[in-house]
Amino acid sequence: MNFSNAIVLFGVFCGSSTHAQTLEPKSPATPRGILFEKDIQYRKGHERWVLNVIRSSEISAEPQAAIVLVHGGGWSGGDQYRFSNMGFELAKKGYVVILPTYRMIQDGPFPACLNDVKNAIRWARAHAKEYNIDPSRIGAYGNSAGGTLVLTAALTTKESGIPEEGSFLQYSSSLQSVVCSGAVGNMLHPNHSQRAKAVYRNLAGARNRDLSLEQIETVMQTASPSSYVRKEVPPILLVHGGKDDVVFIDSTDEFFKSMKSAGANIQYLRFQDAGHAVMGQMKRKTTPAMHLFFQKHLKQSESQY
Repeated sequence: MNFSNAIVLFGVFCGSSTHAQTLEPKSPATPRGILFEKDIQYRKGHERWVLNVIRSSEISAEPQAAIVLVHGGGWSGGDQYRFSNMGFELAKKGYVVILPTYRMIQDGPFPACLNDVKNAIRWARAHAKEYNIDPSRIGAYGNSAGGTLVLTAALTTKESGIPEEGSFLQYSSSLQSVVCSGAVGNMLHPNHSQRAKAVYRNLAGARNRDLSLEQIETVMQTASPSSYVRKEVPPILLVHGGKDDVVFIDSTDEFFKSMKSAGANIQYLRFQDAGHAVMGQMKRKTTPAMHLFFQKHLKQSESQY
């Protein structure tokens, strides 16, 4: 099977298996000094094609780097409200925060979810003037399923063989930096749990009984960040826990080594005793590291990505 051809994203792999048709968003109270715009369509035609925007009520004289927080849920659930509190904190630091949702496995196989994440990035660029966003400063953060999506979004280009679809196609979906934790480096890596293997196969279209194993594995390869190893990529910060029993660390270790060998600008925070919730478990180290990383790489308009 062949697929031809500054904002921060945040997501999670594990979690609810809520079906797309039964979303029940929970909106937390909005802090003073914060604007929270909800359920904005970034594309018409599906209930998953919505996003929220969180930003300071004090408008800066200069355009700001943006932050997009993309939820996770094993490609089976979650919504655009999941990381609202994180969005509030980032907005207080001067970022414009975008929180999209995207199609789940039950809505369509890969690359539907990736196309939706890229569509949300393009939406932000298309609305840069309205939201006072600097379109040249776009980064990404994600955890697990979300981390895999934002990492793949950062690594893939028009030459990667995955044609983009949706709205605002005249705008770029490129990223200027990316942070991800608990992401899958290679879906075909031999050391995955049986549960994870089943998720990756379903993401690749295994529910379609007409597809052969070879076709499914081709899509799994296309969906894996390890398929896009090269030097010329945005700065990347990987975070993973050695005791992660949802996304085993092995493929992340190998991905990091491959990217480092290719000469990419990549860093790795590897916490041997942390699990899948590494960002929370090690927050005294991971949160400052993430903020410093984005401050460094989104501070100025300088990247061509």
